[in-house]
Amino acid sequence: MITRRRTLATLAASAAAAPAVLRAQATVNWIAYTYVPAASVAPARVFQEIMARVAKETNSGFQIKYHLGGSLSIKVTDITTAVGDNVVQLGDDGFQQGNVPITGILRLPMLITNAQEFEKAIAVMKPYVEKAYDKKGATLLATYYFPLQIAWSNKKLTSLDELKGQKIRATSPEQIEFLKRFGANGLTVGAPEVPSALERGVVDGVLTANAGGGKIWKDLLKYSYEIGLNYFEANVIANKEAYAKLPAAYRDSLTKAVVELSPKITKTLADEEGEEKAKRKAEGMVQTTATPAEYKLGAERMASYWNDWAKAKGAETQEALKKVRDALGR
Repeated sequence: MITRRRTLATLAASAAAAPAVLRAQATVNWIAYTYVPAASVAPARVFQEIMARVAKETNSGFQIKYHLGGSLSIKVTDITTAVGDNVVQLGDDGFQQGNVPITGILRLPMLITNAQEFEKAIAVMKPYVEKAYDKKGATLLATYYFPLQIAWSNKKLTSLDELKGQKIRATSPEQIEFLKRFGANGLTVGAPEVPSALERGVVDGVLTANAGGGKIWKDLLKYSYEIGLNYFEANVIANKEAYAKLPAAYRDSLTKAVVELSPKITKTLADEEGEEKAKRKAEGMVQTTATPAEYKLGAERMASYWNDWAKAKGAETQEALKKVRDALGR
C-alpha cells in the first residue's frame, strides 16, 4: 500500500511538473523582415537556410516567418526601429544609417577599396556598431556585405564626367555626397521602389553591385560604369528583449545559424559578381571600367569629406574613423 501511494505521488508530481516543461519549450514564433525585395538574391536564399536550420534543430519549436522587403508595411529604412520596437523580432538591416549613423564610416566613398580592407574595417567597427544597436533596443548578430558598389544608368554613363546631370539612386548619404561632387543628383529610394522609379524617370540609374541590384534591375538599365565607390553591408539584428527571453537552446540555435551562415552570403555574392558581370555583357550592357586616373580623382575629390563627415557626427565617430584609417594605412 505504501509503495502504491509513493508511486501515485511520483506520478502526480511528474504530472504537475509537465506543464512547466511544456511551457518552457512552447513554440516560439518570430517575424523576420529584410530590405531585399527578391527571393532570388543571395541574402534571401541564405536566410531561408537559417530559418529551416533553426526549425529543424528546435524540432519546430522555434518558427521564424521570413518576409521580403516591401511585403510588409514597414519601410526598409525603418527596419532598425521595427526590430527595436519588437514589431518584428529579426531584421536584415541594410538601410540603417538614419538610425545608426556611425555605420556610415563603412560606406564613405573611396575609403575602402577591396575586400581585405573591408574585413579590417568591420573588425574595428564591430564594438561601435554593437553599442549603437543596443541603444536602439536591438542585438547585433552578424554582418555580411555585397561586392563593391558601381554606377549604372539607362542614360550614357562611361566616365565620371557623364554623371553630371543624372539622377542616381544611392544607398547612403555618403554616396549622395559623392554624386553631388560630380554634378549628379543622388536620391534615396528603397529597393522595392527602384523598378517603378526607373520606369517613371524618378531616377536615371543606381549605385549597386552586379550581384545585387544589377541582377534584379538589369532590364531597366543600359550602362554600367565600374568605379568602386564602397561596399554595402547589412546587419542581422534581433530585438534585444525577445532575444534575451528565448529559451537557451533556441537562442543558441539562432545565434549559431546566423553567425555560421552569414559569411556564406558574402562569399556567394562575391562569386556571383563575376558571373553576373559576364551575363550583363552578353546581354548587351555597355560596361566601362574606370581608369586609375578616375579612381585617383574620385579619392581626391572625397578626401576632405571623410573627416568633415565624422566631425559632424561627434567625437565617437571621429575616434572610430581614425581607427579605421589607421588600420587601413590611409
